[in-house]
Amino acid sequence: MIINRLILKNFGKFQGKEILLKEGVNVLFGENESGKSTVHVFLQSMLFGMKRARGKASKTDLYSRYIPWENENWYEGSMIFTCGGRKFRLERGFGKFAKVPALVCETDGEMLSVEQGDLAILLGGITENIYENTVSIGQAKSRTEEGLLREIRDYLSEFQGTGDFRFHPEKAVESLKKRRKELEQKEKEVLAEKENLYQEIVFKIRHEEEEIENIQRKLREKPVEDTSTKIVQDAVKEKLLFLIALILVGIVIGVLGKSFLWTIIIPFLLYLLERRYKKQKLKEKKAKVQERRKIFTESLQERRIKIENLKEEATERKADYSKIEKIRKEIQAIAMAEEKIKEAAANLQKMTAQRLQDKISEIFSEITNGKYRRILLTENFDIYLDTGEKYLQLYQVSYGTVEQVYLALRLACSEILCKEEDLPLILDETFAMYDEKRLIQTLKYISRRKTQVILFSSNKREIQALDKMGIPFFVSKL
Repeated sequence: MIINRLILKNFGKFQGKEILLKEGVNVLFGENESGKSTVHVFLQSMLFGMKRARGKASKTDLYSRYIPWENENWYEGSMIFTCGGRKFRLERGFGKFAKVPALVCETDGEMLSVEQGDLAILLGGITENIYENTVSIGQAKSRTEEGLLREIRDYLSEFQGTGDFRFHPEKAVESLKKRRKELEQKEKEVLAEKENLYQEIVFKIRHEEEEIENIQRKLREKPVEDTSTKIVQDAVKEKLLFLIALILVGIVIGVLGKSFLWTIIIPFLLYLLERRYKKQKLKEKKAKVQERRKIFTESLQERRIKIENLKEEATERKADYSKIEKIRKEIQAIAMAEEKIKEAAANLQKMTAQRLQDKISEIFSEITNGKYRRILLTENFDIYLDTGEKYLQLYQVSYGTVEQVYLALRLACSEILCKEEDLPLILDETFAMYDEKRLIQTLKYISRRKTQVILFSSNKREIQALDKMGIPFFVSKL
C-alpha cells in the first residue's frame, strides 16, 4: 500500500491542507507545534475511523483534541492511496452529522463500502490495535503497548495456511468443548429418560401384580352354592310365613267357593309357581357367578402375560445402551480431537514463536551492525540480548539500545501480522534517543526493507543522515 496524497479538509489546525507522498522515504518536516502529530492522527483516523469516548473521557479524547479550530461541524478529510496496482480515494467525515465514509476505486470507477469491510480487505485485515503497535509509531512510543502482546499471542495460537485461510485452534477447541458439553447434557437426558421409562414399566408391573392379587382374592371367595344354601336357610321363616299366607288364601277361596278342595289346590299351585321362580332366579345367579369367575380367570391370565411382556421390555430397556454408547463414543472422539488440536497448536506455536524470535534477531542485528548476536524471547515475552558472552536484560543496556529492541520487535511483528499488505511505516520523532551511528544503521535498514516510509521530524538529523548515505527521499514541509 502506498499513500499518495492526504487532504485535511478541516481537521485540527488545518483547512484545505494537501500533503503529497511518494514511494520510498518521505520526510514530513516541521518545527514543534507545526501539526506533525495532527497529520499522524489524521492518517490513522482515515484508515480506521475515530471513536468517541464517553463521559468525562470525551473531553480529552482524540475527537475533542482535533476538532477543527473553525467551523466544528465541518470535520472531514480524504486520502488517495494505491493498493494492488489500483488507485483509491477514501473520504471520511468525523463530525456529528458526518456522512457514511466513501471509498472509490479511481482506476475503474468501482464503488466500494467501508462499512461492509472493503477497506479492511485492502488493509490486509489488520486491526487498529495491530496498526498502532507495528507500523505506526507515535512520539516517544517505540515501546509497544499491551495490545501487541495480545495480538502476537493470538497469532501464535493460530494455524497459518496459504491465502486467506486461517484456523484458530483456541476457537476450534472452544467449539469442541461446547459440543462436548451439549453431548454430556444429552447423555444425562437420555439416561434420565431411560430410567424414567424403566421406572414407568416397573410401576405398570406393580399395578398389574396388585390387580392379580385382587382377582385372586375374589376368586377365593365362598362358592355360590354355599351362598345360595345360606340364603335358603336364612329365608325359612319367610317361606313358612308365605305358606301360611297361601293356606289362609286357600281357606278363604274354599269358603267362598264352598269347596274344601280349592283350599288345598290353590295354595299348592301358588307354592309350585313360587318355587319354580326361585329356582330360575338361583340358576340365573349361578350362571352370572360362573361368568364372572370366567372373566376373572381370563383377566388373570391376560395380566400374567402382560407382566411377562413388561418384564421382558424392562430387561431390554435396562440392557439397551446403544444410544448412550453412540453419544459416549462421540464425546470420546471430541475429547481426543481437543487434545490433538492443542498438541498441534502448541507445536506450531513453538515454531512460529521461534520464527518471530529469529526475525527480531535478524532485524536487531542489522540495525546494531552485528553488536548483538540474537534476541531471546521467553514465553512471557521477556526479552534478553545475547552478546555472545552473556545474556542481558533490557534494564542492563542503554536507553537507545532498548529503543532499537522495541523497533525491531515492531518491525518483526509487522512482517508477521501485516503480511497480507505491506503498509507504510510511520515514524513520528522516533529517533530522538538515537545517536548518529544508530540513526544511520536504522534508516539504512528501513529504507531497504519498506516500500514506503513516512518520517515526521522537527530537526534535520534524519535528512542529513539520508543525504550522507545517498538514500533517495522526498521532503514535505508542514
